[in-house]
Amino acid sequence: MRKTNYLLFGLPMLLMLLLSTQCSKEDVPPIVPDTGYNWPSTDRSYWPTDGWRTAPMDEHQIDPAKMDVADQFAKNDKLAKALLVVKDGYLVFENYYHGGNEEKSSNLWSVTKSVSSALVGIVKDDSDIASTHQFMTEFMPQYSDFETITLHHTLTHTTGLDWDEEGPRWVEWIFSDDWVQSALDRGFNSRPGKRWKYSSGNTHFLNSLIYYHTGEFPGVIAKERLFEPMGIEFNLYTRPFDYIDWNQFREPLHQTWRRDPKDVECASFGLYLTARDMAKFGYLYLNRGRWENKQLISESWVLDSTAEHETDIYGRYSYGYQWYISLVDGHPAFLASGWGGQIIGVVPSLDLVVVLKYEAVYPQHPVPGTNHDDMGLFDLVVQAVN
Repeated sequence: MRKTNYLLFGLPMLLMLLLSTQCSKEDVPPIVPDTGYNWPSTDRSYWPTDGWRTAPMDEHQIDPAKMDVADQFAKNDKLAKALLVVKDGYLVFENYYHGGNEEKSSNLWSVTKSVSSALVGIVKDDSDIASTHQFMTEFMPQYSDFETITLHHTLTHTTGLDWDEEGPRWVEWIFSDDWVQSALDRGFNSRPGKRWKYSSGNTHFLNSLIYYHTGEFPGVIAKERLFEPMGIEFNLYTRPFDYIDWNQFREPLHQTWRRDPKDVECASFGLYLTARDMAKFGYLYLNRGRWENKQLISESWVLDSTAEHETDIYGRYSYGYQWYISLVDGHPAFLASGWGGQIIGVVPSLDLVVVLKYEAVYPQHPVPGTNHDDMGLFDLVVQAVN
């Protein structure tokens, strides 16, 4: 997660001084050129369904000396757990640090949001959703407070929801009986579409929409339509919601997805996957929703999700449908990001996926210019591509 104040979730506020500009949002130049991302071909020699094939870095335009710099940077961060680089479809670099390993699942925190967005795309592809500009009341009529909010507002964090991503009000939301109604009861401090404000409440509306509109649990859709076709182990979470304190949410789990008090998968956090699985999800989006000979998510949804719907976020980012967009070493990239520095970074013009994993049980917020700097490490990896 990325947001201005971040005691619970999120990647750090980056270079806030850049926000003190006289330019309006309309004057902010786009990150992605008018021609769009320079996407690679989806005509692949193999697909990593049964596992990633490895290849030497120098055979795929990666400078080993520069990757050594990135590797050392990760080693110097006591919170780093994994760094993976997929170039041209091959795993060209993989290292684990400070107790991380290939088999270890961990909470992806807000990287989960991008997976929830993918599930909305699948439901839309099934023609269960005609347009993202439909009002949320069409999908969830039992919640009348959605009257002026569209799916697009929800996907882009522009609902205007009065929200705290930390502190007592956040904890109160987590331990409420109905996360949707509890979020809506906060009210709104701006009209829908007026401004971007990060909110886990917004994102949780998405998985709830899927459940109430289709009658299917998001985890079932994820398992059958995403994870199994990609060769990702995934087990539905069957324990009842019986948490009594926040520390229970930190309990490490394996290849599953926590649920809310209504038994709906938590849209904003709580998905547990390995680093290699994260790379597969990034690779799916790098290939515009295609996996082997099947379109798991429509190309149009991937393109819409990675478009700049909101701009000038924290001085460096734009925002799509639960994806951040940024320039990384001069290349347009989109990324899923989570508390503590979890990242799936995709750079289409370089046919590149970068996965960063950090301490997820007791995360600490990355700070630019320090040893614990997630985007700094992402930059170093991209710089290593010749």
